[in-house]
Formats: sequence, structure tokens, C-alpha cells
Amino acid sequence: MKKINLLIVILLLFGFQSVYSQQGYTATKVFGKEQLAVRDLRSSAIAGSIGWNGLSGVGVSFRIYPTTKVGVEAGLGLASTGFKLGVRGKYLFSDKNFTPVVGAGFLYGTGSSLDITYDATSSQPEYTYQVKASPFLQIVGGFEYMSNGGFLIGFDAGYAALLNGTNYVITSGSPTKETLTAMDIALGSGIVLDITIGFAFGR
Repeated sequence: MKKINLLIVILLLFGFQSVYSQQGYTATKVFGKEQLAVRDLRSSAIAGSIGWNGLSGVGVSFRIYPTTKVGVEAGLGLASTGFKLGVRGKYLFSDKNFTPVVGAGFLYGTGSSLDITYDATSSQPEYTYQVKASPFLQIVGGFEYMSNGGFLIGFDAGYAALLNGTNYVITSGSPTKETLTAMDIALGSGIVLDITIGFAFGR
């Protein structure tokens, strides 16, 4: 009887040890996963963007994270320079959820072959113009936040430089000097302000 009781005790101890070991292994795996940077777990994202001289104007952007501190973005949307496409690389200063960022990219507005009419005002007679193809180089700085659940928000500010001089042509009428200056601001080189909100996906 004593031998049987001893055998039962040994089996119970072995069983408890096996369960404990499995729980410890699982906990270690879960704990290890929680220590990974969020962009290790969520390495791609889709987002809506709106802004001035931004990556896609008013549109959508896609991004991937080859590493936790490097992001690559591509955008497509509509802007004052027509349909707009953009590609940009970013460096993230931290692998935490919230991080400052810097980036540089290339933007391209397709322009339009249609005449756009500017209605007459008290100081400016009516005139028409066309927007030409508009390539830009852009440099930005800002921040990005990605929650553990995938919510993504970012803000960028910087400067976009038009590469081909004037990107519009007056087809009729005579804009004033002040009007031309306003058009240069609206269509040419200038500041960048861009807000992005989206969702990041897991691997």
C-alpha cells in the first residue's frame, strides 16, 4: 500500500510539474511577444490623408515598415495640381508607439488640359488657365503614433519645392500681379501640412 501511495504522489508531482512547465513556457512566449516593438507586429498600414502639399492631397496612402525605424509610404489622391501621386521614405527616431519622424519624398501632380475659369471680381477680370504637370521634392518632420491595436495617426510639416518653375499657363485674360502671386502660392512651392489617420495590420 505504501508503494502504491508513493507512486501516486510521484505521478501527481510529475503532473503538476508538467503543467507548471507548460504555463511557464506559454507565459514566456506571450511575455516575449509583448516586448516586440509595435511596428514589428504591425508592419503595414492604410490611411486617409488630407493636407496642403502633402503626400496625396486629399486621398489615401499605403505604408510599410521594413524595420521598426524605417517607413516607406505611397499615396494617391486629388490636389490643386490634379491627380496626385507621391512616394516618401521616413526615419522614425524611436521604436515605441509614439515617435518623432523625418522624411523626404517625390510628389507628382498630373495637371489638367482643361481650361479653369476664374470668375471676375471687383479687382480682377475673368481669366482662364491650365495646370501643367507638377513634380515636387518634399522634406518633412513630424510625429507618428501607432497603438497596440493598430490605430495610426500622423502629422507632417515641411516644405515642397516645385521642380519645373511655373506649373500653369494663362490661356485667356490678364491676371493681376497679386492674383499671379496667389496662384504661385496655391500651385507652386510652399509649406507642407499633412494629417494622416488609418489602421496598421499585423504580420
